Amino acid sequence: MTQELNKEAILKYLESWSDFDKDISEEGKAYKVTLSSENKVVVITTPYEVGEFFLDFIIDGEPYYSDWFEIMNDPLSEFMSYTKKVADNFLSNNVRVVSRGWWVFKTHELQFQCNGGWNNVFN
Repeated sequence: MTQELNKEAILKYLESWSDFDKDISEEGKAYKVTLSSENKVVVITTPYEVGEFFLDFIIDGEPYYSDWFEIMNDPLSEFMSYTKKVADNFLSNNVRVVSRGWWVFKTHELQFQCNGGWNNVFN
């Protein structure tokens, strides 16, 4: 990772996000960021020394979908850009959750509508 993962670096990126209504708070050893647009909200919780992001997607005040991901070996700048894109995919488009797989192998995928097709919010 080209930039050290730390509290100040993460906050710098979070504060630069200006495309959404935003609230940033510090809770324990994590930031909690609430991004909103119309009736949709994404709550991102990130323990700033671990490199994991937990996302809760909410529509009309009701939980809709939750997931998480971690930085791995990506530069912090790319990871923060990716996280912002995931939030934008959800907040700026029609969304749905679809089931994939069969029986015990069933998973759910959060998708957004773009150019007449449906895409995974996380891709």
